[in-house]
Amino acid sequence: MKRLQTYSAPGITVTFDPNICSHSAACLSSLPAVFDVRRRHWVQPEAATVEDVVAAIERCPSGALKYVLDGRTEPVEEPAAAEAGTTIQVSMSGPLLVQGSFALLDEGGATIRTSGRAALCRCGSTGNQPFCDGSHRAIGFQPKRNPGV
Repeated sequence: MKRLQTYSAPGITVTFDPNICSHSAACLSSLPAVFDVRRRHWVQPEAATVEDVVAAIERCPSGALKYVLDGRTEPVEEPAAAEAGTTIQVSMSGPLLVQGSFALLDEGGATIRTSGRAALCRCGSTGNQPFCDGSHRAIGFQPKRNPGV
């Protein structure tokens, strides 16, 4: 299991859990000044406003990125997603993107901790079941199309 990464700047602390990242690159495309994997410290929250960093993190489909605003001790929860119910979106050739209020259980019935978002593997090649780790790209995963859709 990989360690949780923490990056701080005035007003915000960003955490990244590489164990649940689906490598969608949503953070990279939404705020490249802050999120750049070519750097040793790939997250630099001081490179943008706190509001912009928060907006980019809230686009993370897997929940691997979280933030804590100064003066708080716990990551900010997403009440809007919980109020709207639970959605499961199929991505084109990648994971199932789950968002909202849900319980994720392992095969023994124990709860797997999530933050109201998860990217779940569809291809079966992930090294971190049930979470997507981007392995679908390496194996060329193509889902079967439902002719009735």
